[in-house]
Amino acid sequence: MSDQSNSVDIFNSVKEFESKLSLPDGFYDKLLHEDDWSFTIKMSALFEAACTHALITKLNTPELEKSFSQLDQANSSYGKVTLLKCLNLIYPEQADFLTKLASLRNNFVHNVSNVELTFDQLIEAMDDNQKKAFVKWVGHGIVEKAVVGESSVTRNSMVLENPKLSIWITAAEVLACLYLEVDIAERLHSQLGAISKELISALLTKES
Repeated sequence: MSDQSNSVDIFNSVKEFESKLSLPDGFYDKLLHEDDWSFTIKMSALFEAACTHALITKLNTPELEKSFSQLDQANSSYGKVTLLKCLNLIYPEQADFLTKLASLRNNFVHNVSNVELTFDQLIEAMDDNQKKAFVKWVGHGIVEKAVVGESSVTRNSMVLENPKLSIWITAAEVLACLYLEVDIAERLHSQLGAISKELISALLTKES
């Protein structure tokens, strides 16, 4: 399958997940047009909802939606990201992305003066090691080197020069993987429910 086909599949899954979460059509696409503060807050809220939905679907416990939604997103002991990783719904790299995104969100919201803070300003204040770490988690969903026509761009350049777009691309990959796990869980629960009904029906028929 080509990279272009993979990209189409990823963003189709994101749109499907939008629908499951009762979000407005095109919500994810419109995030790119937000300022960096709003982008980060809304992206984090999206993942809060997506992680909650993935957990209650995997465990088949819709009655616990409110309880799961109140869990801290990135608590290392009992947060939603930790639970998702324990249930093998996300890879360690995806868990790291979600944890770092939550931390970035906190960096933006815990000081009201950060409402005008930009990703470029954050990157400018980083030392080389911090930039390297930033590229690692933000660029998780981006290829090491992309070739477009006669030009090419490295992951490092892409992330540092286009941080918002890079987060948006990597987030789409994580969302698509979560949606796949949700879809698999829903199908499995449906099949098990049908089998249970058939078994009960067979037992009742035998009894009579």
